[in-house]
Amino acid sequence: GAAPSAFAAGFSVMSTGSQLMTNTVEDKSSRVVEVLLAAASPLELMTGKILAQMGVGLVMLGIHAAMGLATQASFAVLDLVDPALLLWLVLFYILSYTMMAGLMGAIGAAVNDVSEAGTLMSPVMMVNMLPWLLWLPITRHPEGALAVAMSFLPPVNLYAMILSMSSSSPPPAWQVWLSVLVAAAGAVGALWFAAKVFRIGLLMTGKPPSFRTLVRWVRMS
Repeated sequence: GAAPSAFAAGFSVMSTGSQLMTNTVEDKSSRVVEVLLAAASPLELMTGKILAQMGVGLVMLGIHAAMGLATQASFAVLDLVDPALLLWLVLFYILSYTMMAGLMGAIGAAVNDVSEAGTLMSPVMMVNMLPWLLWLPITRHPEGALAVAMSFLPPVNLYAMILSMSSSSPPPAWQVWLSVLVAAAGAVGALWFAAKVFRIGLLMTGKPPSFRTLVRWVRMS
């Protein structure tokens, strides 16, 4: 069903985003990043890391989807799958991953060790857990205020929207497209933020920064 697929996509986004952050921290702490920056700009380095992890995440999502389709085919209920929802899920995954990757990449560039990233990561991970905590009220009342509000709250709006779309009362098309536009704007904003932090944070060491410090870096660069 759409709910397990949405949760699988959400898990893939969080796991690949966390891996991107870990890889960035490791490159920074081992001084590998200094060699990489000699051949590429911070923006090019960030883009390469994001695209590489996106490929891994899409493979994970594809494996999950294939297993789900095979299971439904074995029970002769493959006709219950809406191909349009699967296409929406892929689009939603790409946009949500881009938002998460921008935030996690910025965190990885800002800290010196994975253990220092906890304070910055906690709010991001808590927000991404909202679809798991609220999926029942969203699917039971897709036209309710909570479901509608969640559908426009990046970075989790797209998972809330796919849950609403798979319910018995799917949202109107304008809400779906508006949710996509909100997510696209969030993805662009996250990439812009990450690029600014990458430019300063990759070569900076010392006390781990707070979110306020990251905002100051963005204003400086």
